[in-house]
Amino acid sequence: MPITIDVQDSDIFKEGRMEGRMEGRVEGKGEGLLLGIEGMLELKFASDGLRLMNLVMAVDSVDKLEEFKNLIKKVSTLDELKAFLDKSL
Repeated sequence: MPITIDVQDSDIFKEGRMEGRMEGRVEGKGEGLLLGIEGMLELKFASDGLRLMNLVMAVDSVDKLEEFKNLIKKVSTLDELKAFLDKSL
């Protein structure tokens, strides 16, 4: 007589699903921040600002991206932003 086990009832499966959702949210937030930062750089510094995007995309922390986004509002030169990115990488 065959026995069927529903793996979806397993705690390990539920835990893995939860972890996957969290990773997806963090990844999605990072992608959204990158798009927002790109727009802010273009609005504030025109095409010159977009030259920083390669460095911005190398930042691997959502918290650092948030910090960078907030810094864009306060600085007046690209050199200030580049200095932040150089420290963050």
